[in-house]
Amino acid sequence: MIKNLNKLGAIGETAVALELLKKGYDVININYSFQNYKNADLVCMNPETGKSVMIQVKTGTTHNILTGFTSELDGTIPNIDTSFIGPWVFVYIPKENYSEMKFYILSKDEVKELITSSNHWYVTEWNRELKSKPIVGVNVEWLEGNNQPGKSTQKYTYPEYQNPLGSHSLNGQKIAEDRWDKIEDLLR
Repeated sequence: MIKNLNKLGAIGETAVALELLKKGYDVININYSFQNYKNADLVCMNPETGKSVMIQVKTGTTHNILTGFTSELDGTIPNIDTSFIGPWVFVYIPKENYSEMKFYILSKDEVKELITSSNHWYVTEWNRELKSKPIVGVNVEWLEGNNQPGKSTQKYTYPEYQNPLGSHSLNGQKIAEDRWDKIEDLLR
């Protein structure tokens, strides 16, 4: 089990780079030059068109993949409007079983909408008082386009989360899983 988050992140970045290399693209991991470059991890280039795109990779082994953002107690996320420069790839490794690794690709607009709406739901719509600024995560089920059912316990009550990605489905096609076309379209 990998406990070092930097190593887990490197595994995810390497796996995404490998997938893109198999598709014929050139890939540079910019973290090799800049220690944890802000807002992007990989630069992917199409050698035929000369176009390139910067990609952010987030990797997790639980159903809640951390985004690198911390929310204010009022639900706002500092610098959210300037933090997205390209698509994001969420890499989910269930219980660190690398043969079951899954890739969820979101456009920069999709990931911003998902992070903003889910954080607003978590911070403002739960019937409880936050005592510290929450770290913003994205649930794997949300990446699959599912809503979060409402729940009531002795500690808190929250309504259903209406996932904005659920409306992004095209003719039964998966919303984010293995949607490499969201990167490929930018490289054409």
